[in-house]
Amino acid sequence: MLANKLNYGDTIGVVGVSNSLFLNNKYNNFIRAKQFFENKNFKIKFGKYVEEDYYGSCGTKEQKAEDFMKMFLDDEVKAIICLEGGQTCNTFLDLLDYEEIKKHPKILVGYSDITVLLQAIYEKTGLTTFSGPDFISFGEPKAEEQYKIFEDAFINKRLDKFNNENKKIIRNGNTSGKIIGTNLGCMMYLLGTEYLPNMNDNILFIESYKTSPNECQRRFAHLKQYGIFDKINGVVIGYNYDLQKDGNTYPQMENILLEYTKEYKFPIIKCNSFGHKIVNSIIPIGGNVKIENGKVMIEDEFLK
Repeated sequence: MLANKLNYGDTIGVVGVSNSLFLNNKYNNFIRAKQFFENKNFKIKFGKYVEEDYYGSCGTKEQKAEDFMKMFLDDEVKAIICLEGGQTCNTFLDLLDYEEIKKHPKILVGYSDITVLLQAIYEKTGLTTFSGPDFISFGEPKAEEQYKIFEDAFINKRLDKFNNENKKIIRNGNTSGKIIGTNLGCMMYLLGTEYLPNMNDNILFIESYKTSPNECQRRFAHLKQYGIFDKINGVVIGYNYDLQKDGNTYPQMENILLEYTKEYKFPIIKCNSFGHKIVNSIIPIGGNVKIENGKVMIEDEFLK
C-alpha cells in the first residue's frame, strides 16, 4: 500500500510518539522547525499533546495513541512527521486501530525509536513507511541540506541510491528483497511480538546511536539465535554514531557483523547515508531494494 506524494502547500501533521521536547531541551529546535516548514509553504498541524511531558515522554501511552490516530484519520493532513525519537515508542502500539489506518494511507516518517512504529504500521497495514528525518531535524543547522532530500523524496519522488563515496562492500553478492529497519536496538524491541515484519528474503538496513562493540556482539548474537540471519537476503549498514564519531578506532559494526555471520553468504554493504547526527536519506520501509555489484538500488514506486 502506497501513500500519495506531498505537494507544496499541503498540511503536514506533527505528533510526539516518544521523547518529550523538554527531556533534552529541544523546544527551540521545535520552534525553528515550525518556522522552517512554514517558510517552505507548508501548513503545520500539531497533535494536542505534542508539548506534553510525562516522565520525559511526550504524553502517556493513551495520549500518544489518541494524537496519532487523530492525525492519521485527518484527511486534511497529507504527511506525518514524528517529533523526535527516544525510548517509549513501543508503549502504545496495542492501542492503535490498524484497520482505520489502512483506510487513510499517508506518508509517515521518522527515525531512531520511531523505527518501532514504522515497522508496526508496515506489518499491520502493508503501508510503506519511511525512515528519515524527524521534525526536530529541521530546527538544526543542516536543515536546508536535509530538506533537499525530503523534497526530492516526497515531492519529486526521487530517492538517494546509497552509493556515495563512503560506501564500502563488506561482503559481495547480488540479491533483492524488501527493506526492513533501521535502528537496530529499537527494532529488537519487536522480536517475539506481532509487530515485527516477516524477515524472509528481506534486506535489513541497520544503524545505531549509543552503541559499543560489546552491544553489537550481544545484538548480533541475539539476531542469530532468533534465526533472523537464516531468513534475510542481505544487510546495509548506516552511520553508527558512537562507533564512528571523532575518528574512533573501535571495532566497527560491519566488522562484528562479518564475524557473527561468517557461515552465511548474504551481501553486506556499509554506507553513511542514514543514522544519528547526520543528514539522513529517506528509506522506504517495505520498499523493494536490489543489491547488485556493490550498488544499493531502490526499485519500483514508493509513493503514488
